[in-house]
Amino acid sequence: MTDHHPDGKLKRTAKKLFYGRSLGPLLGPWIACILIGTGIFILETKMPVFHEVVKIIYFILLVILVIATGRWFRVRGTRRKNADRRHAERRHGKEDR
Repeated sequence: MTDHHPDGKLKRTAKKLFYGRSLGPLLGPWIACILIGTGIFILETKMPVFHEVVKIIYFILLVILVIATGRWFRVRGTRRKNADRRHAERRHGKEDR
């Protein structure tokens, strides 16, 4: 996708997916965990004595993936989507206390 700039040049925009979100925050943890998991699997095949320890590390990687994916899929409220809550409250004269 491209957008026109005021100076006449075209600007490339990132492709948005799920409710206008980019894939970067989702793909980063997935790629990192897959690479770490592959490295751990290779280590385990070369040294089977670490089998019990590796199961715990696999579980930790799975928890990281579930949390990262859940945070990416989490639906944000309309107040947070439109503006930063702290700045909006200051503009309207409301105090947090």
